[in-house]
Amino acid sequence: MLELEHEHAARFLDQAIQHFMPGERSRTRVLDFGCGSGELATTLASFGYPASGCDVKRYWDVTNGTERLHVIEQSPYRLPFEDNVFDVVVSTSVLEHAQNKEEIFPEIHRVLAPRGLAMHLYPSKWYIPTEPHVYVPLVNMLWPNCPRWWLSCWAILGVRNEYQSEMPWREVRNVNFRYCREGLSYWSHRRYRRLSVQVFGNYYDATWFFVKNGYGGLVRMSHALRLPAWLGGQISSMFRMSFLINRKS
Repeated sequence: MLELEHEHAARFLDQAIQHFMPGERSRTRVLDFGCGSGELATTLASFGYPASGCDVKRYWDVTNGTERLHVIEQSPYRLPFEDNVFDVVVSTSVLEHAQNKEEIFPEIHRVLAPRGLAMHLYPSKWYIPTEPHVYVPLVNMLWPNCPRWWLSCWAILGVRNEYQSEMPWREVRNVNFRYCREGLSYWSHRRYRRLSVQVFGNYYDATWFFVKNGYGGLVRMSHALRLPAWLGGQISSMFRMSFLINRKS
């Protein structure tokens, strides 16, 4: 299932890159920011892109040809690349975890070549019906102040993610409370706009393009209802996934 999601994401990002920065794939240098175990970077490389990845930990198997993957320095925070290296930096479901966006955006700006693009696909703060990692309703909306009693109620009712199936409810509550404090960082569109303009001088909500060319239940529903891409984009950007683009001037 996860491999299929990486394939969907890679095909969507390929379309986005070719639409917003058309050119030869072999000449378009791509960085997957927050690459995890590296599947997305590997798939983009199979499409012909010179693709690299980076993350805060080595989540990948070092014996499996992962010379394109690198660990981010954290103190001080710095992406492990020189200035002006990449034409496109992409991330998928990363920004909602990042506690240090004020450091991340300037670093992405630094490693992008002039006129390069940053593309971020991430769940909205108002994502419904449940937070997409712990599966508890309203956690993303309540963040950063999600109360223990709310997490307790859903744990008692049996709500678990795929890693918690055997846990008693108190342990689930405690794990989720810690995750809310340390593993989530949901921002409003206004905060993303403010930081984007501060660092890049621009902000573009391209969620219409995701609804037109992407994947997932809301995208399929939008197509089935024949909604205009702009309207489906507005709905997705508010209540499901957002697609943010910044260009380095």
